[in-house]
Amino acid sequence: MKSPNALILILLATVGISAAFAETAQKAPSAAALNRTVSVTLPDSERVFPPGAGAEIANSQCMICHSAGMVTRQPPLSFGEWKAEINKMRTAYGAPLPAEQVEELATYLTAIKGKQ
Repeated sequence: MKSPNALILILLATVGISAAFAETAQKAPSAAALNRTVSVTLPDSERVFPPGAGAEIANSQCMICHSAGMVTRQPPLSFGEWKAEINKMRTAYGAPLPAEQVEELATYLTAIKGKQ
């Protein structure tokens, strides 16, 4: 008797699916393996953003995912570049920052870490 894998390959070949594709599909992770919970512990930081208009937004919104140091160690960006970065965080990564706070946050980040 042929192995179950050999029978699958024969069946797939009869319907026109290549053995290479079938082998790749067999090596794919199972749905159970893909549907697992992952626990992540982010580093704590007591450091906050420097005082200024917009610091409260940065402390409450940016620090959900980033430390203040991580943001302030970035290369200086122009207002437009900070605004683009903030909007990328909102659209691509789901940052919950309201649209009406983008300008104020970009202005603040430009003031503390911007190129004029």
